[in-house]
Amino acid sequence: MVSQRELASVAELQAAIPDDGALLLWIDRNAWSDGAQQHWGCVVRSTGEPKWEQLPGTGTEQKWTYDDWDLPHKLSASAGGNASPSEIASRACQIYNQRIARVEKYLDGVKRLYVVPVDQMAGVPVEVITDQYTISYVPSGTFLARVKVRPRANGTSLLALGDPVIPHVEAAKEPALPPGGLLITQVLPGGNAAQARLQTGDVLLRYAGAELTSVEQLNTLIQKHGQESSVAVTVWRDGQTARREIGSGKLGVLLDRQPAPEALAAKHKTDQMLLALARGGTWTELPGTAAEVSRLMTLVNGGEATVLTRSAASEQQLEELRSSGKLAQFRYLHFATHGEPNNAKSFESALILSQDQISRDVPSGGAKYYDGRLTANEVLENWQLNADLVTLSACESALGRPGGGDGLLGFAQAFLLAGARAVCLSLWKVDDTATALLMDRFYQNLLGKRAGLSQPLPKADALAEAKRWLRNLSLDDATKLTADLTNSVARGKNEKALKLTVPSTDANTAAPDDHPFAHPRYWAAFILIGDPR
Repeated sequence: MVSQRELASVAELQAAIPDDGALLLWIDRNAWSDGAQQHWGCVVRSTGEPKWEQLPGTGTEQKWTYDDWDLPHKLSASAGGNASPSEIASRACQIYNQRIARVEKYLDGVKRLYVVPVDQMAGVPVEVITDQYTISYVPSGTFLARVKVRPRANGTSLLALGDPVIPHVEAAKEPALPPGGLLITQVLPGGNAAQARLQTGDVLLRYAGAELTSVEQLNTLIQKHGQESSVAVTVWRDGQTARREIGSGKLGVLLDRQPAPEALAAKHKTDQMLLALARGGTWTELPGTAAEVSRLMTLVNGGEATVLTRSAASEQQLEELRSSGKLAQFRYLHFATHGEPNNAKSFESALILSQDQISRDVPSGGAKYYDGRLTANEVLENWQLNADLVTLSACESALGRPGGGDGLLGFAQAFLLAGARAVCLSLWKVDDTATALLMDRFYQNLLGKRAGLSQPLPKADALAEAKRWLRNLSLDDATKLTADLTNSVARGKNEKALKLTVPSTDANTAAPDDHPFAHPRYWAAFILIGDPR
């Protein structure tokens, strides 16, 4: 019996890699205070020794700069946002030259890459960087080696959950965020910060005139100016900035390691989540997911599909399936709902379920408390699956607390450790129409139901083809397919059929052969982590 914690040998890993495949990972280690840097790319093929290549930075003597370090994060933010195609292409080209071009000599004949998404490349859609390969992601080489010999789930049984009941509640106003800097989480009594009347929640924007980007950089600046009697700092508080003089040396504060805008945004999300438990949620209804789930039912034999929508898309229904052992009988699990990532607490990311049956009072006698949320921790601790694929058709379901060599901690690890062979998740907030179209094409490929297919496609190929198809879909075809996808699908009795809208850069000048989903924010969000086959 092989322990789950025992690492696979190189030979075991190579046996899981086809001749046209390669495992690719990057290792990033930076110590800004002393200048120590380690940046490597590694390629493992089905034969031969693993190949390592040191990666150059753009600084003096090819040292890595903070811009090099932060480039993957900027690419993800621009690909998932409203950045121009030229800006995205420029950043993608920089990463390609820095991280892929250096190892390309080891990729001759490779058609599929198994990327290990760790360190700075966690949460980065490699498909935006290169379209030369079919991309999928694995948590480690050991996982890829071991999943090959794990018994596969049989049949096409499907659990599909979507369109949960979400009562309308006015969302709280988004807080003002600083332009950058470091968030103070605690001020220690008697220290320099306390004497300068800094407070918990303040943001340090500049120290000695330098804009602050990391804790390591601040430590370097403190050492550099340690002989001065005082140092000028710029502080942001509640939307206002002020200049203060502070004693040199240690500040006497605890700082959040995330950039302040991200740290404050994450805190706001956590606060809203806690408020939601008391007032019934701040999320919007998702009628488009009803069309998504309905379409899945037509692709899978009706008798093999268990569908949970509206009030039935609840924590109670999932608990009943779990406690009876029925969750382990599904080959595919599909959740189409809201996602709430948690970048501060490991495995506290959540899927939002129906809110009309949550526990309003704390139950007595040890009864279970239902808050209308399914967390990654609940899956990790309580679920037992034998699924070929779990799909989280929800916003930001691939995100979570950064875990360094473990990637982003959240639903991916939870479902894989609970017994799923692979998980399909999203890296940013996704468009309703684009997601419905992508998922329809993905499952057609996966189940072999698309016209022209002689057999089902492997999971990684099925998703890759669906992405290429969506980005190249014409406006005319997108409009027709969207109408077909939502035809006669209504939420409840006597309600009108759903209507999804197809985006256009300019509704007045758009041509039928325009490609409304060409921007990466529409097609690149969903990634496959786990078994690519």
